[in-house]
Amino acid sequence: MKTKHFLSLSAVALVLLACGKPAVPEYHIVWTGITPKGLYAQDDLPGNAPRYCLDSLETLMHSPLQGKTFFWLGSSITFGLTAHGEATADMLAKHNGATCYKEAASGTTIANIPATEEMAAILTQIIGADPSKEDLSFTARIHDLPLDVKPDLFVLQLSTNDSRLPAESIGSISESTDIADFDLATTLGGMEYIMAYVRDNWHCPVLIYTSPFLNDDQYMAMLDNAYKVADKWNGFILDLTTDSVFNAVGHENFDLYMAPDGIHPTRAGYQLWWLPRFEERIAEILQ
Repeated sequence: MKTKHFLSLSAVALVLLACGKPAVPEYHIVWTGITPKGLYAQDDLPGNAPRYCLDSLETLMHSPLQGKTFFWLGSSITFGLTAHGEATADMLAKHNGATCYKEAASGTTIANIPATEEMAAILTQIIGADPSKEDLSFTARIHDLPLDVKPDLFVLQLSTNDSRLPAESIGSISESTDIADFDLATTLGGMEYIMAYVRDNWHCPVLIYTSPFLNDDQYMAMLDNAYKVADKWNGFILDLTTDSVFNAVGHENFDLYMAPDGIHPTRAGYQLWWLPRFEERIAEILQ
């Protein structure tokens, strides 16, 4: 396992004895594996104003997610590329007094394929790692998450980066449930490997989440198959892609909630728009 990088974002429990107030629940955010160099885009967006930062978010005194542990595996949306690295995992941990392990690297894919020369240069700049020397796929980086920690839920991003790969990279769903049988060079093979790895090592449910606003043919094909993967492995889906109500809210507040690329949320987008939906869905799964 690579050396973990621990963010200094743990809340300090304040005991105000004079007022008789209980301590604020602690939260913890742990970044594992490759730590991005801190290259953030769109710092000047209104949705990244200080009032939307992680420090401004209060911690609930009584949350059904308090004390729970969550593992997150994804790319730039899980990382928070256009939100100063403060994404859903960070917001959820702070708001609920939970612990989130965050394995997120921008520009990476579920499918394990060699990076093109152009993409390798971009990844080197963003991540500070040489893709020719280190495999950055989801199926490689899942091994950076600790085996001696038992999460209550594993959260997997259906990466938008996979939708930019050749169509044949989607692959197909296997009839097997043996972790050695999956084609890691495909998105679906990688997803099944992750489901099997979670089953074999952590024995917890898996939630696959998708991105809003995306309606290109390849991502929709990935989404359709993600439902089939979840059904096969008894997993769960948070489908933000076809949630018309959720998407309408995003469109109404686009300038505040999203970066101009229409893919990456701002701090405000994660905190005000995404966080409540994730909290609702996760509470349903764990109840």
